[in-house]
Amino acid sequence: MLEYLLATDDDDFLGPMRSDKSPDVLRPAGWGAVPVAGDGDYRIAVEGMEIEFAWEMPGLQVTVHGVSDKSVVEELVATVARQVGTELAVRVRVIPL
Repeated sequence: MLEYLLATDDDDFLGPMRSDKSPDVLRPAGWGAVPVAGDGDYRIAVEGMEIEFAWEMPGLQVTVHGVSDKSVVEELVATVARQVGTELAVRVRVIPL
């Protein structure tokens, strides 16, 4: 299991976004991710993993279950971070936990 926090560059509170936007913003474009039931505010299955998203203070916690390749996970999380930043009009950084 790997965990990350998506936060703003200036440590201001990130999010949350409207829940109806989660399917578009939290599914990484081009990865073939599909929503699945489970813990968190939103959850997807992709590349043999399940990724759980939960809005926490100060940002979006990303928990990756079933990790096979850390470099793939980091690329996928970076894709989601860019999409969240675009949606919320802020610069987002990825913090490994």
